[in-house]
Amino acid sequence: MEILQQESWQLELLISGFAIFLLAESYESVHNLDYQIDLLLSGSTYYGLLYIPYQVLLGAWYVLIINLILHVLLRGLWISTIGLRYVSGDIDFNKLNISPKFDRFLRSKIVSFDLYIQQLEKLCSAVFGFTFLIIFILISGGLFVVGIVIQAMTMEGISSRFGGPWVLVIVPFLLLYLLGGFIYFLDFITLGWIKRKKRIARFYYPIYRFFSVITLAFIYRPIYYNLLDNKFGRNIVLFLIPYLIGFTLIASLTVNTHAYLPGNRTLQSISNNFYDDTLEDSASYSASISSKFVKNGYAQLFLPYVARMDDKVIEAICPDLKPAKTGFFFFGNNDPLRKNMNADLALDCHVQRFKIYVNDTLLNNLKYRFHEHPARKNIGLLTVLDVGYLPRGEHAIKVDVQILENNNGKDTLFFRETALIPFWKE
Repeated sequence: MEILQQESWQLELLISGFAIFLLAESYESVHNLDYQIDLLLSGSTYYGLLYIPYQVLLGAWYVLIINLILHVLLRGLWISTIGLRYVSGDIDFNKLNISPKFDRFLRSKIVSFDLYIQQLEKLCSAVFGFTFLIIFILISGGLFVVGIVIQAMTMEGISSRFGGPWVLVIVPFLLLYLLGGFIYFLDFITLGWIKRKKRIARFYYPIYRFFSVITLAFIYRPIYYNLLDNKFGRNIVLFLIPYLIGFTLIASLTVNTHAYLPGNRTLQSISNNFYDDTLEDSASYSASISSKFVKNGYAQLFLPYVARMDDKVIEAICPDLKPAKTGFFFFGNNDPLRKNMNADLALDCHVQRFKIYVNDTLLNNLKYRFHEHPARKNIGLLTVLDVGYLPRGEHAIKVDVQILENNNGKDTLFFRETALIPFWKE
C-alpha cells in the first residue's frame, strides 16, 4: 500500500490528462443537453426534473476541468522541483550573499527545499481528492433537490385532482424533509458537530441514516472522514463552502460595458430567433420565418407546437378528438389511438389556434401542414404566405395564438399576440 501511495502521482497525472482531454471533447455535447431537455419539456412539465441532473452534470464538468488543470500544473511544478533538487541540492543562503535584512526575511519565509517538495506533493494529492469529493457532494445536493421537487409535484397533482385541502397531507412530510436536510447539512459543514453531542446524537442518528441513503453519501463518506482526522484535511473540508460559493458567483458574473443600453428593450429590438437563418436559441418556442429578407414573394412561417401549453387549448377547441398516449415507454407511433387519429381533423384543430396578420391584415384560407423544424427538431405547423403584392420595404407578420385562462373558476379561450416578426420585401 505504501508503494502504491508513493507512485500514485503517476496515476493521478494519467487520469487528469485523460479526463481533461475527454472533458474538452465533450464541451458541446454537455452544453447542448439543455436543448434536448427543452424539447422534452415542451411535452410535459414533468421532464423539468431532468434539469436537476443536467445542472449537476454541468457543475461537475466545470469543477473537473478547472481543478484537474490546476492539478496538472501543480504536479508539473512538483516534478520540476524534484529535478531541480537533484541538480542543485537544497538552498544555500550563505552563497546568495544578500543583505542581512533580506537574509533574515527569506530564511523565515522559505522552508527547506525538501520540505517544500513534500508540501507541494501533499497539496497535489489533496487537490485531486478534493475534486472528486466536490463532484459527489454536487450529486448529493442534486438528489436532495430532486426529493423536494417530487414532493412539490405530488402536491400539485393532488391539488389539481382532489382539491386544495388534500395538499395538507403532503405538507408535513415536505417540512420534515426540509428540516432534516438542513440539520444534515449543518452537521456536514460543522465537521460532525452534532455527532459529538451525545444528548442529541441519538435523535440525529435516524436523520443521518436516512439522508445518507437519499444523497448516496456512503460513496464518499470514507474520503470525508479520512480528511477530518487531521488539521490539513479539516481545513480542506472547511474550504468547500467558500469554494462552492465563489465558484457559483464567478460563474454568474456578467460584464456590461454599454452605459446607454436599456434593460427593457424588447419592443425596440429584433430577435434572431424570428429567422431560421440566424437562429441562436434552437429551443425557442417563437414563431419564425426563413429569413428577414423575402426575395421571391413567399414567406415561410413556422408555428411551433408546445404540448404542455397547447394540449389543453386543443382539448378545449376539439373535445371529440381523442389524444394518443404519451410518456417514456409507451408504443410511440404504434399507439392505436395515434394510428386511428383523423389527421385532417387534428390539423384543423391545430390551425384554429392561430390568426396570422400581415401589416394588420388578417390572412384567410392559408394552407397549413405538419412540419418538423430541421434546426429546432420540434414539430409544429408550416404555412407559406404570399407577400408578392407588397411594395418593397419593411413589413411585419403578427401571430395571435389562442390560449386558455381560468377566470373566476371558468376556463376561457382568447387570442393573444405572441410574435411580431418584421421582414423586408425586396
